[in-house]
Amino acid sequence: MIDQLLKMADGPLQDLLSQSGMNSSPGAASAIEDTFGSLLKNKTQSGDLSPIKEMFSGNDTDPQSPVIQNLAGDLSSGLMDKLGISSEQAMSLAKTALPLLMNFFNQRINEAPQANEDIMNSVVKALKGGPGSGGADILGSLLGGGKGGGMDLGGLMNMGKGLFK
Repeated sequence: MIDQLLKMADGPLQDLLSQSGMNSSPGAASAIEDTFGSLLKNKTQSGDLSPIKEMFSGNDTDPQSPVIQNLAGDLSSGLMDKLGISSEQAMSLAKTALPLLMNFFNQRINEAPQANEDIMNSVVKALKGGPGSGGADILGSLLGGGKGGGMDLGGLMNMGKGLFK
């Protein structure tokens, strides 16, 4: 589920990579999204909700924030493995991509018809794998229709595309 949400940041992430001159190989954006998604799942399942709370707070995330600093090391380790790059390159890439990803969602969350906290709670439930944790429930919440899901995946993705332009 979080993977689907992160895929919506693919275009801005690829733009950032090409503009920064960093590793802009075709798989770099996907590697960042996959690694970040796994990192969010692991943090949430271990009880650390700070990344999700920051990601769906509706406030800008400063690149020097404690959340970014705490995630950068883990993200850079994953990027070193997936992209075969040095630790310096991976850390630079992580510290550039993390604020973009956090703020990508923060900028859009305030436009959603439901309260930020409700959306964040739905994302947390999905990451923990609890009952009713499907993507339809979460994007339904983002779009104001989340009373039990009831959307098919195609309709869900079309609605998601409209929200995350």
